[in-house]
Amino acid sequence: FIGSTVRLKDLDRGDDDLYKLVGEPSGKVSLEYVEVSVSSPMGEALMKARVGDTVRVDAPRGVKRFEVIEIIV
Repeated sequence: FIGSTVRLKDLDRGDDDLYKLVGEPSGKVSLEYVEVSVSSPMGEALMKARVGDTVRVDAPRGVKRFEVIEIIV
């Protein structure tokens, strides 16, 4: 849900990052997490995801796949 922070593992690169679901991006740059709008392709995929799920995101540079590692409320 909005306000949650999600740890995702990029299945192509093997690294993981934190993403925070927001209604509207604040425009602030954070070194801790990446803001993701719930209306974006990634935000839509994450709204339905649970820990252990693999989500597909249709990104401008092709399809990306992520594994949901952790959801921090």
